[in-house]
Amino acid sequence: MQTFKLVLVAVVSSISTLALSGGCDVGRSISSTPVATVPPAGAQPPSVASAAAPETARAPVVQAPAAPVVQTQAPETSDTTVRVYRDVSPSVVTVVSSVVTAGFRSEPVPQGAGSGFMIDDSGNILTNNHVVQDADKLEVTLPDGTTIPAELVGRDTRFDLAIVRASIPREQIRAVKLGDSEQLQVGEPAIAIGNPYGLERTVTTGVVSGRRPAVTEPQGDGVLVNAIQTDAAINPGNSGGPLLNSRGEVIGVNTLGLQPSGAPAGLNFAIPVNTAKRALPDLIAGRAYAHPFVGIATAEITPSIAQTLGLPVRDGLLVQSVEPNSGAARAGVRGGSSTQGARSRQVAVGGDIIVAIDGQKVRRPEDFVAYLETSKRAGETVSLTIIREGQQRDVQVTLGERPRR
Repeated sequence: MQTFKLVLVAVVSSISTLALSGGCDVGRSISSTPVATVPPAGAQPPSVASAAAPETARAPVVQAPAAPVVQTQAPETSDTTVRVYRDVSPSVVTVVSSVVTAGFRSEPVPQGAGSGFMIDDSGNILTNNHVVQDADKLEVTLPDGTTIPAELVGRDTRFDLAIVRASIPREQIRAVKLGDSEQLQVGEPAIAIGNPYGLERTVTTGVVSGRRPAVTEPQGDGVLVNAIQTDAAINPGNSGGPLLNSRGEVIGVNTLGLQPSGAPAGLNFAIPVNTAKRALPDLIAGRAYAHPFVGIATAEITPSIAQTLGLPVRDGLLVQSVEPNSGAARAGVRGGSSTQGARSRQVAVGGDIIVAIDGQKVRRPEDFVAYLETSKRAGETVSLTIIREGQQRDVQVTLGERPRR
């Protein structure tokens, strides 16, 4: 008896890496994992290519029973991405910023394009500050291709957030659902939608790769507090677009992709949506958000520095300086009185050592900043546990407002 043979040939597209600096973002990289899937009926995934070539043979006398056909089900993650993209992409717009150059009858010149997404029924769109910061004119391009004027309502340079408002037709308003970034687990799916390189409403997928207490943007004054690190590609033009969980809820605002020199892939970051929630009421109302401010500069104490300087603790923050007229100054916090070398570093010594804030142990300056920005507001009081001249004490500091730049 002659058997049947079934040969399945899968065509898998290769991976390419791009690195580009320009527009409104820093250099970014694209990476994706190819997956051969069979989409559900009626669904149109953004990009899947496959082909099957069955090979059969015919028995001369006896008809052999047909071999069972095994149909491969699309992975759940692929189904999830298709659903989230279908539901959320109508909420994503392109934000175009233009500047007016000096000259006779000068016309606005497009400076860059980023992404944004609708957050309510009033035409408010959340994006990055660096997308709009130098613009004389703003426009948004809606999912149907219509471009309409927009205005800058509020901005925050430290959180790198901005609100622009446009008169979006009622039938095209699709407000997103804001999730809870505090519930994120490292390893859970992350889906980014945006307009990289002018390619509108592109989707990339990955996972939440990590959480970082504070990531300083390489340009400007932005600090990403409790930053979401993801391997979902964030490229120039993705800035201001949503990062989503598997339920289609916004968990972050895509903002930054770093391409380390010689590295095959970049590091991508998003602003947690809970950070945005703290500032949104003020930004929508056209007010500046007041960031809490203690008024000190600190240096991290490592075991080697502690040993070199003869400090009474092996970790904590060594106060370097105190801002005049700040809350710390009024509370009597002391900065260093002299400078000493410690492991190729110059640090100010003789000042207070901070070991805890509101009872929570603190080891690094970024932990201190993250606690303030996520848990306190200007005008509130924090308790600093300090060591001064070998004695531990608590100091109450009333938080001021961080000076704007």
